[in-house]
Amino acid sequence: MKKKYLTIGDLKRNAFIVAAAACMGLTSCGPNNQNEEWNTGDEVKVPDGIITELTEEAPDQWKITDERTTAPGQSMAILKYNDVRVDTLQGLELQNQLKALADNQQVYQQGGFGMGNVLWWSALGYMAGRNMGPRAGYYANPNTMNNTAAWRQNVQTYRQQSTAPRSGRSGFFRGRSGGAGA
Repeated sequence: MKKKYLTIGDLKRNAFIVAAAACMGLTSCGPNNQNEEWNTGDEVKVPDGIITELTEEAPDQWKITDERTTAPGQSMAILKYNDVRVDTLQGLELQNQLKALADNQQVYQQGGFGMGNVLWWSALGYMAGRNMGPRAGYYANPNTMNNTAAWRQNVQTYRQQSTAPRSGRSGFFRGRSGGAGA
């Protein structure tokens, strides 16, 4: 049986060899053969936590009456009911409530003054993932909303820094530069 040998001038085979060599060369060429990963370098400072007070003005009609910062991880919601009961959501209970808000955010964006809607538009809702700014109608006093403007900016900065690559590079060709030296 006679074997078929490919000639040196076989275009398809040569194109495949060149492409394979180029792919291997992209990861091994250059003086800086470092494995750069996303989020290497300095740690991003976690923003402060937030304490949000909600007051029930009428049955199932809530307003945000106070918001203030606290230590990271110490966030809570203080619920002041119409019948003078006071309840506090914190820890796992608060996390579950915020997760439920984030999972159903389309419902809460439509409006209403139920506890879920008001909580979604508070600073705790922003911490849970709402990207839009607060709505003044949910606050008992507009100054209360302005108290957390700097905090919201810190949370936004944290979101951007914690998801961006440290080196400012991304994709398959990060770390590779063109020119004579590479």
